[in-house]
Amino acid sequence: MTEPSSSSSRLTSTLPPLPTPTSFPFPYPQPYDIQLQLMQVVFRAIEDGKIGIVESPTGTGKSLSLLTSTLTWLEQHQQRLTTVFTEGLKEKLRMEDPSDPEWVIEHSLKAKLSELRGVEKKREERLRKARERERKIRKNMGLGMNKGMGMVVKKSKVDGGVDGKDGVKKEEEEFLPDDSEQRDMEGPYLSKEVRDLMDKYEASRPKLDVGVEEEEEEDLPKIYYTSRTHTQLRQLTSELLKTSFPVSDSGSDLTNDYPNFSFKSKGVSLVPLGSRKQLCINDKVRSLAKSSGGGDERLNEACLDMQKSGKTRCEFLPTKAEEAIMLDARDSVLASVKDIEDIVAIGRKSCVCSYYATRRAVKQSQIVTLPYNLLLQKNAREALDINLKDQVIVIDEAHNLIDTLLSIYSTTLTSNTISNAISQLQQYYDRFKNRLKSVHSLKIRQVLSLLQGLTKVCQDFTTGHTGKGKMKNEVLSINKLMERIGKGNDQLNPLDLVGYLKESKLARKISGFSEFVLEQKEQEKQFEIIPSRTSTQRHASIASFHIVESFLLSLVNSKDDGRVIISSEEGNSNVVTIKYVLLNPAERFREIVEEARSVILAGGTMEPISDFLQQLFPSIPKDRFSTLSCSHVIPKENLLTQVVCVGPRKTELEFKYSNRENDTIMTELGSVIQSIIGLVPDGVVVFLPSYSFLDKVRTTWASSGLMSKLGDKKALFFEPQTSGDVESTLRDYALAISAGDAGNKSKRTGALLFAVVGGKLSEGINFSDSLGRCVIMVGLPFANVGSVELQERMKYIEGLPGNSKESSREMYENLCMRAVNQSIGRAIRHANDYATILLIDKRYGTPRIKNKLPKWIGQDVKIQNDFPSVAKNVALFFREKREKERGSRSI
Repeated sequence: MTEPSSSSSRLTSTLPPLPTPTSFPFPYPQPYDIQLQLMQVVFRAIEDGKIGIVESPTGTGKSLSLLTSTLTWLEQHQQRLTTVFTEGLKEKLRMEDPSDPEWVIEHSLKAKLSELRGVEKKREERLRKARERERKIRKNMGLGMNKGMGMVVKKSKVDGGVDGKDGVKKEEEEFLPDDSEQRDMEGPYLSKEVRDLMDKYEASRPKLDVGVEEEEEEDLPKIYYTSRTHTQLRQLTSELLKTSFPVSDSGSDLTNDYPNFSFKSKGVSLVPLGSRKQLCINDKVRSLAKSSGGGDERLNEACLDMQKSGKTRCEFLPTKAEEAIMLDARDSVLASVKDIEDIVAIGRKSCVCSYYATRRAVKQSQIVTLPYNLLLQKNAREALDINLKDQVIVIDEAHNLIDTLLSIYSTTLTSNTISNAISQLQQYYDRFKNRLKSVHSLKIRQVLSLLQGLTKVCQDFTTGHTGKGKMKNEVLSINKLMERIGKGNDQLNPLDLVGYLKESKLARKISGFSEFVLEQKEQEKQFEIIPSRTSTQRHASIASFHIVESFLLSLVNSKDDGRVIISSEEGNSNVVTIKYVLLNPAERFREIVEEARSVILAGGTMEPISDFLQQLFPSIPKDRFSTLSCSHVIPKENLLTQVVCVGPRKTELEFKYSNRENDTIMTELGSVIQSIIGLVPDGVVVFLPSYSFLDKVRTTWASSGLMSKLGDKKALFFEPQTSGDVESTLRDYALAISAGDAGNKSKRTGALLFAVVGGKLSEGINFSDSLGRCVIMVGLPFANVGSVELQERMKYIEGLPGNSKESSREMYENLCMRAVNQSIGRAIRHANDYATILLIDKRYGTPRIKNKLPKWIGQDVKIQNDFPSVAKNVALFFREKREKERGSRSI
């Protein structure tokens, strides 16, 4: 029923508690103990309204455990709301007329509940019809989707899309700033406040029966599940389809595969949210954005422009009069579990916008998947109309969370960008000043003055920091920068101006006008021989004012938790960079924590957990946390972890920055790797602390002949310079290993891959089984302590209440160890996997560093002060595995 869920926030304090289940509807007959433990911890954390921080190593079924526990709680919570609502309604009927006999009350109760069940049955019937349409068209579409695909009523196409015969026909009037009272009754991009007012107005009007079912869109209790990449979210969708929670028709594969479980769920509805870049089905708009080099920004602008009154409307976005088409599209999204690619295919088939269909489906869904930025950025949540009040939030791959928050809210501006923005704004003002209202003319002149103030800041920095040598920089507080920008001009109010920029959409107007001017110039000079600019250069020029607006927005949203770093580099001192750096991620995350019922942070390598407590939740009492660090599903004998303190020649191994140029220690490292790879079958992955260290290794060992000797034992591979070459490198690495397995007559046995911590191969790459029988971690990849950003962040942490220099040291070490843990976690990927891990640096043996290793590794680390013991243990480890494999084959 729908009404109980809408009362969830009122009833939360009076709801009867849910007991922690002793078993869950896990998709496999018997979950591992650690899976059951994780599900119970997550369930309890949600029920008690706590913050859960859980570490579950890759290969332990983390995603399935998270889905099963959260959706089990959601299902039981919905049942609880229904029970409480029924009892509350009964009591209300008694109080309204105490003289009524019990049978009258029961009759009234049944009538009311029957009415509510009728609403729910209508919803179920709509979704059933949507699934029926899916089945009918599945073969015709030939896309082989997960469990089926939705289909909506096909919308007849109308002329429209992108204006003009060959592109966009722009009239200059559309570039005038928006007024604060402007309304676009058709546009779903309006602010939340405006939409609320419109909804109230529409609710007061008499309804006409036009054959469209108008119903109040209630926001059901749900799970918001976010991860770092679209690929990870797509994998989650596949995991969800293994469970009993999606819609299960009788005779389905799920029922046949898991006959021991009863499928009580009516089917969970999942909505995958994404950007227009992922979901837009208007190829004309997509090609326009691509040709202009504008990317996501240009795509968003083109979409919003086509929703304005007087503009040719996008052919794929239904109007208010065609509401039934959008409702069908919404139902298609909700009817069965699909990922973004499936929804786009349906949108193309039905000619209805996939982007707005998914947005429309959010409120009636039970689980919403979305990338980090759509959840963590307040303006993104507002744009998508996401309300986190009393909802459950799961943040997967949360080891990235702090860095992601700092990155999202940090912005960079160069003196060139400021100059471009001033030029654009001046050109815009010169063209439109006679047509601007007085308020717009005043505000634009003030914005121009503010930008000129930024230019003056850059010029003052250049003249005040002359000289040769290393990078020059200056650190300012936000207030100090504001003082310099507004020097001599008391009329400048940055907060007021940023509000004006948002309200007038001036950045969009200026970039659109700048593109319009460029197009005109290109048409005029198309027969002249002129060097053409690349789309990237074109976009950089057009987008300048957007970048300035983002920078100013960061400044006015900042409290005392940010710094501005002004810098220029040797050899390019004329270009000044102004960067706003967020220092305190807790302030930006606090609103999410305060609104949500419960927040679950999950990852394969969450240690050191102290970082999250200190930097994300400094003011939250400890009793509101629930933490768990799972052991691995592999038996202990399948993992051998050793700290290598000395090499074969008894040279002490400590890769401090000052030692990295030491040829003796580099030679000793080479001897360690040469000795080990002869004992390890298949694949060996060596993680080095930096790209410069990798370059040093390659040149030193190539000149000494060691690299050639390593190549005689295993095929050599190195982390590629560009991301585009990662896939081919990994493919060739895997082929070299399989060639050795196939009995290749070469002396080589497998492959050796050199990678960099924090690089392209240290996260999200699967080195399971033969791909990673040995992972070697060289040194401790500490961040550059000379970095101005890092220094400011450490100072900020030291200055927090109750903190000291020890706190910043802890943070500095945790940055390093989180990168280490993420890299070494590449090795063991499933219950039957096995590998050895070598930590080559004596500092790994110190309690302070050793205790920051993942619990599943740190419990059995062997600290070796002689190299023969290391080699002996490695040889014994793989001999036992070979004997075990021979024994299993002979049975």
